[in-house]
Amino acid sequence: MKICSYLLALMLGFTTTVASAQQTYMPVLLNLSTLLDFNPVKGHVKTIDSVGTDDKGNEVYTLRVVLSAEGCVQTLRHDGKSDNSHMNLVNEGKALKGTFNGQPVAFGLDDKCNLTSRDDSNGHLDYKTNAQGLLGETMLRTLKITDYFYDTDGNIKKVQYYSGDLVASSTSIHYPDSVNKPLDYTLVNESALNARFNFTAVSECRYDERQVPVLCHLNVTPASSSGDVMTHMTVATRASFY
Repeated sequence: MKICSYLLALMLGFTTTVASAQQTYMPVLLNLSTLLDFNPVKGHVKTIDSVGTDDKGNEVYTLRVVLSAEGCVQTLRHDGKSDNSHMNLVNEGKALKGTFNGQPVAFGLDDKCNLTSRDDSNGHLDYKTNAQGLLGETMLRTLKITDYFYDTDGNIKKVQYYSGDLVASSTSIHYPDSVNKPLDYTLVNESALNARFNFTAVSECRYDERQVPVLCHLNVTPASSSGDVMTHMTVATRASFY
């Protein structure tokens, strides 16, 4: 079994930080990057454009996000080329509404533009956020399915996924310099259900003067000896600001 392309993108979403010596992420942007698998950008962002490519130069995904001057996402388009997935969202006040693979989808928003819920063909999810507006828990009715843990600087350090009352898998992230290089990390995923899903991901990025991760290289290596090989992806990102 080869590492699926969605795992590559997923790791990028997990490894983000809200703390910075000079600027921070908009909470809604950071949370959407975690859920929808893309690289966020710090500061008073106006637009983000990203392209992910595999080691053969084939596009894995493209992304465009537009934010208002107040820091709320206005439109988002995410096209997964490797898995033929498509998401289009438009801000309609209390929700980001649109389609995911041709089916209706809506992300609920509160008065501060923080995520509160998701509704799609699979049902309804509730998002609980912490005092900083960052994802804390994902709930399916009364069942907790995801926990997010942060360090004292607001960096995601651990994510746990539940199956009933059991931790089905856990992801831990280490940053060598989370303030200056927020998307440089080593990530270790451990599954309690099947060791074949264990892997390590290492990301290294080049940043511009505004700390935009203009070019990131991600290498994913399976922990098992099942014959899986290391997978590589490159993500190029451009951003504009208010």
